[in-house]
Amino acid sequence: MTKISSILDFKNITSNITSFSHAYLFNVNSVNSSFFYAKDFAKRIILENVDQNSFDYEDISYKIDHDEFDDLYIVNPDTIGINSEEINKLLTYMETKSLRENGRRVYIIYGFERLSREISNKILKFLEEPQENIYAILLTENYEKILPTIVSRCQVLSFSFEIEEINLERIDLLKEFFKELIDKKKKMIAYSYNYFKDSLNNRLGLFSDFEILEKIISDSINYKFINDDKSIYVVELLSDYSIEILTDILNITNRLKCLIKNNINLNLLLDRYIIEVAKELDLCKK
Repeated sequence: MTKISSILDFKNITSNITSFSHAYLFNVNSVNSSFFYAKDFAKRIILENVDQNSFDYEDISYKIDHDEFDDLYIVNPDTIGINSEEINKLLTYMETKSLRENGRRVYIIYGFERLSREISNKILKFLEEPQENIYAILLTENYEKILPTIVSRCQVLSFSFEIEEINLERIDLLKEFFKELIDKKKKMIAYSYNYFKDSLNNRLGLFSDFEILEKIISDSINYKFINDDKSIYVVELLSDYSIEILTDILNITNRLKCLIKNNINLNLLLDRYIIEVAKELDLCKK
């Protein structure tokens, strides 16, 4: 089992792979964060035999980044659950070759430990008799719950990323975003690019921003009760709103954060976030 404790480890290890295994198991301490590394790894597998100077290389890379590439299949338990119907779609996908000449197909399943034994055995059959140019990336936070027969057929990478250093500049910027959102409400859509220009082309970056937004709301709720112990995340203006409204905003933030991983336009997602939060902020302060 290869152990990875930093992003640099991940880049060094994966960049040195000269021959990809047909299946990888990512044993991670955070499925949500590690999903983006799995997707980046899938891109490396798919693009390895594509000429870097060709139009195809740029086109495929763009489509993968924007979840528009037919040869990358993602099973997402956060929104659809892992059930027999979804797995049957996956199995059909795995039996169908890419339309591109020598094209590679990759499927990613995260939350893999949630699979029933019946469905696990269906996946196992494909791992035992791997199809040419079909690759699997399986993510789990509970390595011990995976069938040993599946583990034995995968190259295992164990992730244990430490919490990254707090980006105070980013926190301050997103606190300003919330202050402006409180003031401008839905009009804030026109100004949102000033706060998220570096994130709207980067799903992992926007996901990280939403985690900061969650922390800002959560700590601002706590500040209503312990206002002599102010966290660096607190926006005092939020404490003007009721607990019910702030809780609703926190739920909106969490729900839309989960959608960042899906095939959804990030600009539209941010607009939707502003509209939904502004609706809550328009309610009477208490």
